Amino acid sequence: MGGDFGPPVTVPAALAALKVRPFLRLTLIGDERQIKPLLSSVPAFIFDRIDIVHTDVAISSQARPDSVLRGNRDSSMFLAIDQVRQGLADACVSAGNTGALLMAGRHLLTAIPGIDKPAIMATLPATRSGGYSYLLDVGANVSNNAAELYQFALMGAVLASSLSDRPRARVALLNIGEEAHKGTPEIRQAAALLADCPDVNYIGFIEGNQLFDGVADVIVCDGFTGNITIKTSAGAVKVMQRLILGTLSARWYYRLLALLARPLLADILTELSPSRYNGATLVGLRGIIVKSHGNALRDGFERAISHAIKQIEDDVPALIAGKMKGCR
Repeated sequence: MGGDFGPPVTVPAALAALKVRPFLRLTLIGDERQIKPLLSSVPAFIFDRIDIVHTDVAISSQARPDSVLRGNRDSSMFLAIDQVRQGLADACVSAGNTGALLMAGRHLLTAIPGIDKPAIMATLPATRSGGYSYLLDVGANVSNNAAELYQFALMGAVLASSLSDRPRARVALLNIGEEAHKGTPEIRQAAALLADCPDVNYIGFIEGNQLFDGVADVIVCDGFTGNITIKTSAGAVKVMQRLILGTLSARWYYRLLALLARPLLADILTELSPSRYNGATLVGLRGIIVKSHGNALRDGFERAISHAIKQIEDDVPALIAGKMKGCR
């Protein structure tokens, strides 16, 4: 029940998910004094599928990630992940401190055999049918060797196939050029490993200007590069939104045209909305954790819940474990 806005956003998102999924049951972990008033008018057919675990301990966004292990084991984040560890929940969705979420996830759930380091996989818009590509790692690690990049590719292919129903997800490595001789030794070694793995639909290197073209379903890079890439992309989208709205309000006849083109503009702004791409998965753990952006609103947090449900249905950790056994 964390994030920038807390229960006023996360509870309505949870209720929206419950309303359209009669099979779903949710456990809300946080301060029940904030949660319960938001459930006062909930109909019985929804309320009966909600459990509340009370704690008033929370990890702030400024806290050191290791604080979740040192002195905050009663925090909502730690308790939520521990529900997954105990089998009381099938997945954890959180908008809290990313580093602490990863730290607690690695401690409580541990990595899938064959995975050296978990990664964070985020969604990118793509200008093709289907509309999405996936990028990993976007910040779980600062640097990665060739074997880890190779593992990211295997995990990303499994998760992309689950989330997008693409049985042969196309996998590419992010590089400074498409030629085989370019890039760091780690990237070139990872390319050689992927080329020798028939279970991965590896298509080669792509450059930064192809990220949103949809030429690849999964784009693999080290965590340092991925984190800068995803944040730069988010900043570019904000600039585009401001430019569109600022230009339309600059002159009276632009405003008139905007009224005539309102449906088109609404569709464009919807496509650019961060909520459409919210929900990053901590992939490589023996359990499902989905990270919502801290400033996500209701629609965005509900999308993160939907990501988790799809991964539960497909049992993504088991699929990844099977992939690691079959392609080494």
